[in-house]
Amino acid sequence: MKVSIIGTNGFLSIAIAKYCNMELWALDMYGLNKPQGHDYDNFYKVNLLADELEYIELIKSDIIIYASGAGIQHNLHEGSSLIYSLNVTIPVTICNKLKANDYKGIFVSFGSVFEIGQTIEHRLFTEEDIETSSCKAPNDYTISKRMLTRFISSYKHTFTHWHFIIPTIYGEGENSLRLIPYTINSIRKGYPLKFTSGEQIRQYIYVNEVPKLIHLSYIKALQDGIYNIGGNEVLSVKEIVFLIHRIKNKEMPHDCFGIIERVDADMQYLALDSSKLYNAIGFNSSIKMSDIISKY
Repeated sequence: MKVSIIGTNGFLSIAIAKYCNMELWALDMYGLNKPQGHDYDNFYKVNLLADELEYIELIKSDIIIYASGAGIQHNLHEGSSLIYSLNVTIPVTICNKLKANDYKGIFVSFGSVFEIGQTIEHRLFTEEDIETSSCKAPNDYTISKRMLTRFISSYKHTFTHWHFIIPTIYGEGENSLRLIPYTINSIRKGYPLKFTSGEQIRQYIYVNEVPKLIHLSYIKALQDGIYNIGGNEVLSVKEIVFLIHRIKNKEMPHDCFGIIERVDADMQYLALDSSKLYNAIGFNSSIKMSDIISKY
């Protein structure tokens, strides 16, 4: 098995690369910076915003995974041009170049539950809901991911393309500004916690389950298409903060909510219906957040 990952040192790309190492698969990495924290066979230094990918080598891969992107972490303040380039223009170009080079393998890309947009509905959203949502989009990240998903749902291609819509991923090694590491680090250092109202609800999946899902999809010869990956936990921000305090044996302060505002707070409930994927290959997320907190 030969896998190529486009995008180095991202949270998801590192998890996938480590899984490839564990399975002893050949691994090529494409990105601006040299990969860290895992082994690889070849590294192709490429600026996705300016350089052409090495398609002659790339199409030798059994699986090509596009794991680059921008805009998911609002604290990074990435510009709209970068967000639309990495989330739309570049993956669309790759799809068309793979067609032109007669690629016969599997291409993997990722969408996001955030594509639903601002909604107060409390239900699991299907792939069709994602593809056709007209709910107001609060930021460029949401719009850009919608654009990619809608392109993928329509374009013709001869290779297999799995476009996985993912819920919120978490795990050790994630950006320190995200909810779980921010809360843990603040508790450790005695810093005051500052959150939104904490009422927004998200579906969560442990990051290391994603590469396992890709492997299972390969074994089961999953058909071309768009699939939701559902996490097994749907929790509010308040519930996660309380969970962390309970695990750390700390009393949770009651004055830490409603202090800050975030544009995604209007997306009150984001969770995916993953029955299509389960019916196809039998995948179910199984790892609980309470089992992972101690690894941070």
